Amino acid sequence: MYSYVTYSVKLHNILMVLMEIGLVLELWIFFSRLIRSAGLKKIMRIGILFLMSFVLMCFFLNDHRYQLGENNHPSFLLEIPIWIFLTGMSLLIIYLCLLVRNEILACRKNISAWSVKETMDDVPCGVCVSDSCGHVVLSNKKMRELSRMLTGAPLQNYEDLKQVLDGNKSVQGVTRLSPEKGVLYLPNGTVWMFQNYMLAEEVEGYLQTVAFDVTEIYFNSEKIRMKNEKLELLNQKLKKMYEQIDESIREQETLKMKMQVHDSLGCCLLTIRRMLEGNKEPDYMKNQLEILKQSVYILSGITQDDTEKQYEESIKHAEKLGVSVEIEGELCDEHQVALITDKAIRECVTNCIRHAHGRRVYVQSHKTREGWKVCITNDGERPKEGSREGGGLSALREVVERDGGEMTTKFEPEFLLVLKLPFSETEE
Repeated sequence: MYSYVTYSVKLHNILMVLMEIGLVLELWIFFSRLIRSAGLKKIMRIGILFLMSFVLMCFFLNDHRYQLGENNHPSFLLEIPIWIFLTGMSLLIIYLCLLVRNEILACRKNISAWSVKETMDDVPCGVCVSDSCGHVVLSNKKMRELSRMLTGAPLQNYEDLKQVLDGNKSVQGVTRLSPEKGVLYLPNGTVWMFQNYMLAEEVEGYLQTVAFDVTEIYFNSEKIRMKNEKLELLNQKLKKMYEQIDESIREQETLKMKMQVHDSLGCCLLTIRRMLEGNKEPDYMKNQLEILKQSVYILSGITQDDTEKQYEESIKHAEKLGVSVEIEGELCDEHQVALITDKAIRECVTNCIRHAHGRRVYVQSHKTREGWKVCITNDGERPKEGSREGGGLSALREVVERDGGEMTTKFEPEFLLVLKLPFSETEE
């Protein structure tokens, strides 16, 4: 049986390469267990195995020199068969490979200080934990970068960083965008929000500072704010434009009404002239004079001295149009109040025919301590959603408010016009 010394140099080299591989694996296992704190027994066990392998490697080197003819290095393995070394090295390599596999699985399952540090360095936000004295016990890569931009120095004491975050120390290129929320604009063009949390339970007394990158959120909110300002200006312009449109429509409707009355007035005058020239019957002429009187009343706003007759003519006019006016209570006979009330009745009759398609207009009138209260409604269709005052009601409102009264219009659930007219000086 060949011994280790008497075998070839190639086999010596193969055995020493295998031994070197074993030493590398043992050393890797040793540091892996040491880093993840696997326990003193496991660390000592792999350490002893490493020392034994190292001593055996020294014996291999010594006998290798002896085999090369260096007689000053006596042989220690002269009588040991070669197959023992081959078998032992094979089993050792297999055993070490199994240990490496177990270490890799253990590292994946267990959390170590290094894995915590790597995880913290990988997060996109900045994290810093300090004690009550301001000493930094834990920080990640991002927070150290932010601290260097804010303080110009490495993050060693949290109090230096806190001076900048609280605004007690100004730094060139750093702008406080929101002092309440701790939002800072940094020299590199990014926006960060810093928040502090006091830790509890097992880590009570420690302060955790977290920094979030809110650059995109901040600039998007600024864009939205600028757009809202533009929309507000546009909204104000639209309101002014709508007011001008309402005024223009009101003027156009008033002009159209006056033109119609003017045409009716001209037609009545021509008819009376022809009647006078042709000696027509007095009754027919009287009817034309009544129409002429109504046209003059509408065009000029001049009413009759007899308020009762004025109300009667308005009611008769409504009946000719197919609408009956039902009055409940007492109508005011004072000139100015009667004029406004009569205008309101006529306007409600017109709206009942044009919009509500009704057949009756209900008028309630009674005296109060402040003056007269008049409520007008109808039996027609309910107003459409979004209905509002037209030109006629708006013109009536101007007359009411000019005389110190109040006018209220409701379109839901049904149309209702309420007038509150003060007493005149003669009534008081």
